[in-house]
Amino acid sequence: MEFAQYPRAGLLLASLGAVLCATQALGQNPAADQTVKNDALQATMRLDGSYELDFLSAGWKLEGHLPGTPADVRTTDGQDKIGHYHQVAASSKDGSRTDEIRVYDTLPLALFRDRRSTPSENMHPFPIFQRLPDGLLRLGFQRKNFGFYEFGKLGPEGPWLLFDKQNHSMVISPADHFMVSSMDELPDGSVDSRIISTIQRLPAGFDHDTLIAAATGINRAFAAWGSALLALGGKQRPANDADVTLAKLGYWTDNKTTYYYTFDPKLGYTGTLLAVRDEFKRLGVPLGYMQLDSWFYPKGPLSRWDARGDTLEFGEDEYRADKELFPKGLEAFHSALGLPMVTHARWVSPQSPYHKEFTMSGNAVIDPQFWKSTADYLHDAGVVTYEQDWLDEFAQTMPNLSDPSSFLSEMASAMTNDGLSIQYCMPLPSNYMASTLYPAVQTIRTSGDGFERAEWDRFLYDSRMASALGLWPWTDAFFSKDMGSLVISTLSAGPVGVGDAIGETNTRNLMAAVRSDAVIIKPDTSLLPIDEIYKSDALGEHAPMVATAVTDFANLQIHYVFAYPRRASDSQVTVSLDELGISGSVFAFNWVTHEGRLVPPGGSLIMEFKDGWAFQVLSPVSQDGLALLGDTEKITTLGKARFAAVKDDGSLSATIQFSSDEKMRSISGYASHRPTITATAGKIEMVSYDEQSHIFAAQVLPNSSQQAEVQIRAR
Repeated sequence: MEFAQYPRAGLLLASLGAVLCATQALGQNPAADQTVKNDALQATMRLDGSYELDFLSAGWKLEGHLPGTPADVRTTDGQDKIGHYHQVAASSKDGSRTDEIRVYDTLPLALFRDRRSTPSENMHPFPIFQRLPDGLLRLGFQRKNFGFYEFGKLGPEGPWLLFDKQNHSMVISPADHFMVSSMDELPDGSVDSRIISTIQRLPAGFDHDTLIAAATGINRAFAAWGSALLALGGKQRPANDADVTLAKLGYWTDNKTTYYYTFDPKLGYTGTLLAVRDEFKRLGVPLGYMQLDSWFYPKGPLSRWDARGDTLEFGEDEYRADKELFPKGLEAFHSALGLPMVTHARWVSPQSPYHKEFTMSGNAVIDPQFWKSTADYLHDAGVVTYEQDWLDEFAQTMPNLSDPSSFLSEMASAMTNDGLSIQYCMPLPSNYMASTLYPAVQTIRTSGDGFERAEWDRFLYDSRMASALGLWPWTDAFFSKDMGSLVISTLSAGPVGVGDAIGETNTRNLMAAVRSDAVIIKPDTSLLPIDEIYKSDALGEHAPMVATAVTDFANLQIHYVFAYPRRASDSQVTVSLDELGISGSVFAFNWVTHEGRLVPPGGSLIMEFKDGWAFQVLSPVSQDGLALLGDTEKITTLGKARFAAVKDDGSLSATIQFSSDEKMRSISGYASHRPTITATAGKIEMVSYDEQSHIFAAQVLPNSSQQAEVQIRAR
């Protein structure tokens, strides 16, 4: 049939076609398979109940099938907290559920939504994929030991990282109900994302979401995934100096430090800590705060401060300073100490009176009255950060739909109201992800007790998950003589804290991390493994670790590259600028030897290991042949606590900040020829230039506002 022969029929069909196009735009075309896509992902739902997600650049496909044939399949457009999206959805014939896939306009993200309209059995989750793409490398985070990373094995809570040798990557995780979500790879190869099976019923109106981020680049995929979860949770990333524990050097008394459940018997516990404070002050390294660990409150069957067992009965009996150690109370100790404090918390012991006084779930209090009284008590005693420990084992509620979130949300709400931040310790992967709901949670422990060489890998890999989710990773305390651990901790952009014995503090080392007012000079981003290291470790090659952090000054990025061997045969590592994501030329400054060399675009660094590690600072070289290295006595040579601003606008200019008692700082840089250095605020003295190394140095004095502004020009 041709429309020319039947004009009225042709007109009618044309009209129906226009209506059909209009209803498609409004998401009202249930009688066809539907597809939505962006530049990275394409999602399809079909009338036979099958669905798939295609990864357009990688050529991967995830396929699944709904539990029944849908009543219809529709497309819609909309906007949520992540951004504008295109959505394909299928409704069940009985109206009990809707399954949706959202693909976002400009972001490499897909969100799978399992929506239950009526009360239902916790069965047939969405999505279920028939299998993961073949041949992909894997990284998971386990439900133990601070969310311990593991290559080749996917964790039961997520996130999962899947990637190939070309760096095509995807990250999959729950997007809500983190504490009761489960991700499983079943014996038949299929995978699902669901609410844990011990929860048998789901209420009407219950939704469960699963997020997939895709990118070319492992770190890019993690960043996209984490930013989306933060957007969904409504949380802004805290600044790396958001509170005193992030901004300044601290002293810690936790496990493996000197004064964990022990003290100088001549001074007593509080007297020992006051002596620690006095020594740091005498050494010219004033402390910003002090941490009190689990020794400070009564525990165990006898309700004593020195009860140290790591079994259930040794939880908190009462979360108040022990009267034997603090006869005048915690507030009086704070007055004597004169420093903000961080306080540690365990779980609640079975014999605690809290079981009768407050609403409990498992070994945790979920009663808002408890959390209000606790936050008030800590605030009045000068505490600025509450550290919740043992989240992976004893500090847990019953596994239902309400209590786990009540525990974390009541804690966060009370601490927020009293101006305290929260640190998670011994976290599960679910705790990392749940933190996106709570702005008060700013820091998280990503490695075991007592930071040392054996913890470096774990810290860096778990920091990838933490950093993606807007958390600053905490190494845990170390001893100041351990320079390698100090460098990592400083470059983490998180807390830096030590636990030295009186008389054993290495002042020179610590002063490489901080200003004289205890302010940490740190990068903008956390130190994280580069993409190539993920591939090496997934393949079992164990090449030297290479990790980077960045200070970003708009049109200038300073890279801090830290490396160390993991095979006895490795004495150095070669790292290309391409692997670091650097396109231009840089001056590579060896922080250990204070030597450097020009590296052209596409070139490589050679990092030789000394004392088991290597550290170089890479500064971009301007068109005039200039590169600023900064204050090279500090680990983060161009951190913003020292350099408030750096610009390359024909000449290099920098605004330099001094602490109140700093009278002079030396700054360095590279110049192809002897430069001209002037001050528009403050003063320049003793400019030098080495014709062989092409490194210049100048002494800079502040003005009355403790600032200086300098300009560096090529002659």
